[in-house]
Amino acid sequence: MSRAQHILAVIVGLITGVLLIESYGAMVEAARAGGRAIPELWPLGTEALALAMEVSVLEAKRLGHRAVLRLSWLLLVASVALSTLLQIAVAPATLVGYLTAGATPVWLLGSFAVLSLLYRAEVSANPATTAAKISAEQHSGSADLQDASAEVLTKRAQAEHAYAELSADGAPVSAGQLAAAAGLSASYARALLAEFHAQPQAALEANGHRPAPADPEAGP
Repeated sequence: MSRAQHILAVIVGLITGVLLIESYGAMVEAARAGGRAIPELWPLGTEALALAMEVSVLEAKRLGHRAVLRLSWLLLVASVALSTLLQIAVAPATLVGYLTAGATPVWLLGSFAVLSLLYRAEVSANPATTAAKISAEQHSGSADLQDASAEVLTKRAQAEHAYAELSADGAPVSAGQLAAAAGLSASYARALLAEFHAQPQAALEANGHRPAPADPEAGP
């Protein structure tokens, strides 16, 4: 989230808090006038429900749940309409009183919607960044594997070349000699030496590569 978005989120958050306090007080007053048993809890059925349904609408749209979306819209409109009517009912009997009372729940809903959208934008940006990092790590890992494979092939070629030179005079070659000549570990040298012993001596050229097989149809 950019600096401007952070500042906007703080401003909208303060406005949302002020409107929520104002709307809560008006709804408690309306609940007392209506004879509710616990008027302090009555705003949970209007303001809190409206805010929750607003989040539900956004999530239902994102997930493509049509049934949840329709039900969320129904409860959202009903709770906002009820809150607006009740706050107008307990407002001073003037045009300004009616307008401010009716606007409070609507502005509260709009400011909370802005906060929700800003939060969703930040959450949506994070997976994209994470995916880019994962992709870069995968490319890096693939390059490392390719380099490791090339290094193994190079060491084997060096070992074949060193073995061909050491065994050129017919003397037996030890794993220690092969390891020292080709720069290999002792265990890898022993494994390669066993493999070289299992194949004919003439199968290795002086450069460490096997010669091409002769054509069986060719004449002597």
